[in-house]
Amino acid sequence: MKLSKCESGHFYDSDKYPECPYCNTELLKDHSIVHEGEAEQPAAVDKAAPAGPVAGWLVVLDGVAKGRDLRLGIGRSFLGLDADGTPVTLSADAPLSARQAAVVYDAEKNAFTLLPGSSQELCYLGEDALLEPQPLTGGEVLRLGGAALQFVPFCGADFHW
Repeated sequence: MKLSKCESGHFYDSDKYPECPYCNTELLKDHSIVHEGEAEQPAAVDKAAPAGPVAGWLVVLDGVAKGRDLRLGIGRSFLGLDADGTPVTLSADAPLSARQAAVVYDAEKNAFTLLPGSSQELCYLGEDALLEPQPLTGGEVLRLGGAALQFVPFCGADFHW
C-alpha cells in the first residue's frame, strides 16, 4: 500500500486508486480498479477505530450484521452502511453522503447525543426520523437502512474517562 495525500488533505492508497477517491467519488463505484483479493470497500467505509478509548457501543439487532457491535469513541462517531447494507462506523474523512448519523460522546459533560447525518438517507430513533439532535442514555434503538441497532453506553453515571 502506498499512502498518498491529495490537495484537499485526504489520505488514500495510490496503489489502488489513480487519484483521490474521496475527491473523485466515481472511483469508489468503479470495481475494476480494486485489485484481486482485496476487499471491495473503500477505506472511508471500513470499520473505523473510535477516537481515544471506547465510550460505548451500538449492537446490531437484526439485518445482515446481526450480533455485530460498532465501537463508539470520545467525540463524533459517524455511522453509515457499507455496500451490503451492513452498519459501519465511518472514518472521519468519509464522504458526507455516506454519513447517515453521528453519535457524539462529550467527555466534559459525560453525555451522549445522536445527531442527524448529512446523507439523504434517514436514521430513525425509535419510530421517529432523526431530524434534530437527541440525547442518548442507554437502551435506545436506532435504525439505519434495514438494520436496527441498540445503544449501549460504557461511560455514564458510574464511570467516565
